[in-house]
Amino acid sequence: MSFKLLTISSMYPGSLEEFYTRFSEYKKWSYNEHYNTLIEDSTEFAASYTRSFSKLGINARTVIANDSILQNKWRIQQGLRRTNTKKLLYKQIQNYQPDVLWIEDLRFLEKDDLNYIRENVKSIKLLVGYLCAPWSIDDLEKLQVFNLIITCTPGLKVQFEQAGIKSFLVYHGFDSDLLTRINSENKTYSDQIIFTGSLIQGKGYHKSRIQLIEHLLDQGIDLSLYINVETKVKITAKRIIRFFHSILSTLGINNPERYFHILQYGSVPVNKYPDSILKAIKKPKFGIEMLKLLKSAKIVLNSHGEIAGNYAGNMRLFEATGTGSCLLTDNKSNISDLFEVGKEIVVYEDREDCAGKISWLLENEEERKSIATAGKERTLRSHSILTRASKIIEILTTELRNSSQ
Repeated sequence: MSFKLLTISSMYPGSLEEFYTRFSEYKKWSYNEHYNTLIEDSTEFAASYTRSFSKLGINARTVIANDSILQNKWRIQQGLRRTNTKKLLYKQIQNYQPDVLWIEDLRFLEKDDLNYIRENVKSIKLLVGYLCAPWSIDDLEKLQVFNLIITCTPGLKVQFEQAGIKSFLVYHGFDSDLLTRINSENKTYSDQIIFTGSLIQGKGYHKSRIQLIEHLLDQGIDLSLYINVETKVKITAKRIIRFFHSILSTLGINNPERYFHILQYGSVPVNKYPDSILKAIKKPKFGIEMLKLLKSAKIVLNSHGEIAGNYAGNMRLFEATGTGSCLLTDNKSNISDLFEVGKEIVVYEDREDCAGKISWLLENEEERKSIATAGKERTLRSHSILTRASKIIEILTTELRNSSQ
C-alpha cells in the first residue's frame, strides 16, 4: 500500500548553522535544489527517515520548520506574502495534500491548529505525532488530537497508554548509509572517553547525568565533554520560577503548575552547573563531525535522561555502536532486548561502577575492541534507520487500512 507522507520536523540550530557555513552558495539555489541538498547532506532524524522512506517506496517529503532560509524560499516560490510560521506550515500541508501527516516536532502547532488542518485538508487520513521527550498533563488535549503517537522508549509508551493515547514503540536507530561519509574523511580526534549531548536542568531531564559527569571529573577521569548547556539567563529564570513555585506550594496550592503552566519549570530545584563541568566543556559537534568524534573515541559514555525511567532507548546507544566505538551506558531493564551486555556493550549500575568500568576498559584494550566490533555488527544488523522506517511503514499501512474500513 503506497501513500503520501509529509513530516513537519526541525533540525538542531547548530546543524543548520554548520550546513550554511559549508554551502555558502545556497543563495543561488532554487527551493528544490536547496531542499534536496539539505536532506541528502544532513545526518539528523528528519533527513535520515525521509531518505529511508523514499528508498522503501513511500512518497515522502519533510518540512524543516525552523529553517527560516529554506522556508522563505518556498514562500517566494509560491508567490506568497510574508506570514507567520503556523500559516506557512498550513499552506505547505495544503499544497502537498498528504495521506499521512506526521508531526515530528510538536512545538510548531497547537491543538486548535491541528484540528483546523484536519478539517480543511481533506486528503489527511492519519495524523501522527512523535514524542520522545518529557511531557505534562497540559499536553494531553493536544496529544489526543492525533490518531496515534510514535515514541522511542517503553516507559513513554506506558505513560501514553495510561492516558488513553494510542501509541507505538519504535526505537531510535543508526543511519548506516552515513558510514561511507564518516570513513571517507581523514580527520580524527584523540579523545579516549567522550560524552556528547545536552545537560538540561529541570524535571525529567538530566540531573543524574550532571551528577555522574561531575563525579567522574572529580575522580580525575579524563572525560571530554562536547556538550550543550543552558545559558546563565535561562538557569536564573528557572530558579526564579522555582522560587514562585515554592511560595505557592507553601501557601497550600498543590501542583501550582496546573494553574500557571510556566511553573512546571520550577517543580524541582534548579542548580548552577558545577565548575568542574563548565571548565571541561568543548564546543559541541554536529552531523558527520559528531559521528567521526564518536568513531575515534575509545569509549563513548551514555546516560539516559530522567524521562526514560528504567528503560533504555536514546539515540546515542545506536550512534556510538554504529560508528564502532565501545559504548558504556547506564543499565536499564530492557537493555538486553537491544544488546548483549558484556559482549556488545558495557553497562554500569551507578557512578562508582561507571568509574570502575572506564578503568577496566582502558586497561583491557583487546576486550574493549572486541566489544566495540560486536556492538557495531549488532547495530548494523538490527538497529538501522532503514529497519525502523520499515516498521513505521507497517504501522501506518495497518492504520490506514483500518481507517478505511
